[in-house]
Amino acid sequence: MGTKVEYLDVLNEIVYSSLEGILKKLNKRIHIKLYALVYNGKKSLTQNIRIKKTIASSREDGKPVSQDTIQDVSNVYSELKADFSAVVDSYGDIKSYFDKQKQQPYQADINNDEEPKNTENEIEIEQDLNVENSILDTKIIYSNQLPFYDGQALYNVVYIVEVRNVEYESRELFYQEPEISFLRMIMDYFFSDYFSLDTQFNAITMNNDNQIDTKYNEDSLQFTRRLTRLFFGKMQQCLIEATSFEIGVQYDHMLQSKYYVNNLLEKVDEISTKTYEGTSPFGSILFMNKMVIKEHLLIRFTVKFTKEDRIRLDDSKRIRKLLELTNIDKDLYLIADDNEIHGLGEMNWNLQKGALILRLDFNGLSKYNLVLVRTDAERSNYGELLVNDDRKFYRSDLSLVETRLVSVSFKNPRLGEEGYTSEKFIHLLKSVFWEGQSGHDDMVNRKLEKLDQIVRKAREQKHGTMVVITEPEIAKCEMDRLSKQSTLIEPGIINPEYIKFLTAIDGAIYFDIDGNCHAIGVILDGIAKGDIGDASRGARYNSAHRYWHKLRDVDEQNENGKCVIAIISEDGMVDLIPESEDEDKILALAEEIIDSINEENHDSDKLQEKEGTLLQSKIVDCDWLFKVGKVYYLKKNYVKAISFFEYGMERAEKSYIQPEYFDTLGRCYSFTKDYELAIKMYKFCVAKTDDYKSKHVYLRRLGQSFLDFSHKFKKDEQKRHSLLNNAIGSLTEGIELAKMHSIKSSAVHYNIRAICYYHLGDLEEAIREFTLALDEEPNSSAFLWNRYLVKKEIGDIKGSIQDIIEAEFNEHDEKYITQLSSVLDENPIFIEDIIKFYGKLAGQEAASPELGLLLEKYKKQIESSSLAESAAVKEISHDEED
Repeated sequence: MGTKVEYLDVLNEIVYSSLEGILKKLNKRIHIKLYALVYNGKKSLTQNIRIKKTIASSREDGKPVSQDTIQDVSNVYSELKADFSAVVDSYGDIKSYFDKQKQQPYQADINNDEEPKNTENEIEIEQDLNVENSILDTKIIYSNQLPFYDGQALYNVVYIVEVRNVEYESRELFYQEPEISFLRMIMDYFFSDYFSLDTQFNAITMNNDNQIDTKYNEDSLQFTRRLTRLFFGKMQQCLIEATSFEIGVQYDHMLQSKYYVNNLLEKVDEISTKTYEGTSPFGSILFMNKMVIKEHLLIRFTVKFTKEDRIRLDDSKRIRKLLELTNIDKDLYLIADDNEIHGLGEMNWNLQKGALILRLDFNGLSKYNLVLVRTDAERSNYGELLVNDDRKFYRSDLSLVETRLVSVSFKNPRLGEEGYTSEKFIHLLKSVFWEGQSGHDDMVNRKLEKLDQIVRKAREQKHGTMVVITEPEIAKCEMDRLSKQSTLIEPGIINPEYIKFLTAIDGAIYFDIDGNCHAIGVILDGIAKGDIGDASRGARYNSAHRYWHKLRDVDEQNENGKCVIAIISEDGMVDLIPESEDEDKILALAEEIIDSINEENHDSDKLQEKEGTLLQSKIVDCDWLFKVGKVYYLKKNYVKAISFFEYGMERAEKSYIQPEYFDTLGRCYSFTKDYELAIKMYKFCVAKTDDYKSKHVYLRRLGQSFLDFSHKFKKDEQKRHSLLNNAIGSLTEGIELAKMHSIKSSAVHYNIRAICYYHLGDLEEAIREFTLALDEEPNSSAFLWNRYLVKKEIGDIKGSIQDIIEAEFNEHDEKYITQLSSVLDENPIFIEDIIKFYGKLAGQEAASPELGLLLEKYKKQIESSSLAESAAVKEISHDEED
């Protein structure tokens, strides 16, 4: 893609690839889309570019991203579903708008996204606004800027980042409490402290290899590890300076040297690597300010060290032993400030009163989580009004709010739980068991919360297990069938606290969607198939997959085989079946489809199955669908191409679609003779492109479609004439555009316009238009043939013969020879003149052999006729003499 700023495409690609690589280190499910708004030195917006992942192949020159110029900045905000009227066209206003989202997390109301009514220059595309779109529900939008010097001028590139698949907890922190959001810190530091700036221009510049240097020569892994250290350093500074949660830290995560000096991360990481009697570290430390610890009412010390015997945090071996004393279920923790352990104690959480408390949970060797712990009053309907001595008291319960700030595994930071989140699990349950149902939201929500709690409690079982969830009827039938390999119980509600004990035996625990448990220790069965499961995974994972497929296949016809299985490994990681869609997998599937289409002998059934999966996906990017459609177009399979393009339009919603895709779809409609839809596509192309050369082409195709459409109304002269005049108008606009912008040729425009005049009955005007076409492309046999037909119709036989001779002279076609022979047979009077005309042409260059032979035949006929005529004249003269 060409850009107005030199090397801007390189900058965009590096920014995209670097940022996505960094965020995927935090959570592999994260995907991003990037928008670049380019401002020049006068702070004028010069270009809008959308950068996103594309199908990686030689068709895209191996580039991992596509860069599309967007016609207008309003299209950018429309795609982001932002209020364009509230976003003024400057970096400060843009950043301010998106930063304000922290007051109210971004919520896309897709039910209010009404498409405009179909107009002359717009495409009417039906959309199902009731379909849940998980992309919109799990994204954040962020803006920042980078100064860029391209070797000639200084630019300010404002980036707007759409980050998808961010779990609820991380989104809440990002918007509501950015000062303690690790994701926010990553984003801010990426734009302020990742790339190297040239000291002369204070901007990013290209190095000698036309690449961009990073500030510390970091890759994505090194950057995330550095930021983890800084984040722990920041949290340590909060513990030193603040007693309450109102931390007061600079919102924009400004660079602070003391974050580098603080070494809390190294101390914690050292503890996490220590074993005790062969066991990995588990347990928790509560961190708080020294003054908070002195509040003896807040902490009930079971063991309190003397001031002289407090254990420093760098004494990892002793702290590792002490972790054995902690028990999070019993609310028993090691109590520490930013530097040392004060003892072992319990918390009076009802007296926290906003005190800043961080909990460090050790989850095995080199694994730990940093958690912010707060208390919050329950809603008023859970409270109780008490009256004592005529005084009224309102008592309400406190809930413990635990917010995971960051997880660390073998020095690498993680955000969220890639295999399992409540949000992801509940979405899966809804899509499997309650999709399309409404009117029972409260009841369904209670069931969802209950099932989520069951899985969470099952995760506490340290040896791994499986939780199977089906509908009540299926659960009953399956337990009757599997009774010999299960421990059946009377269906009923199980206290969630007992789940981890009931899952301690081998096999799955079996629930229905109402939360009733039907059996424990269930050995699942199924049929082994080559395409089911994963040979690299364990028996539990593969048996779950076999069982799910068997249940689905058996009851596929009556749709009763609905089932969700949570597979819990020994380390607490969770795999869900059926697996939710992953954007990387869908991208890979699109690539496989394109490769299969291009193969000469592909498996049609497998290709059709893959296409069905792609077309049914709710997260597939419209651009990938367009690329599959384009391959089908090139293979001349226009029906398939249309299906992918149309679904791509539907998936695009309000995204700005490049006119080239509408152009290709328009051609597909033309080839399938659906000219009315072709006209709509080309109108859209004309309205949405600023490139004069492209618009010149689109106007020609629009005119051709009007012309083709007019042929369907041979009995409706008024409609036919209207369409022909529309065609002439479009073609005229294209011709005038070419004149204004010195576009090379409008010969085809003139040719089509001539045909329109012909069908309108204006034959003289048609001939003039063909002549204009030939003025620009004098060697076009097609234009000469067209003019020949019209000249012949108006009786200009000599002129028509000259056109067909010139057409054959330029390019041999048997129809030219046949027609020429027929006309000359009917009009021998012109043979001599035509031979002379041909002689002039043949004098310029070698002639068509077929044409030469034909005219040679007529030349001999003339000579024979002349000899006969001469003999006849002599005979007459001789008779007269006699």
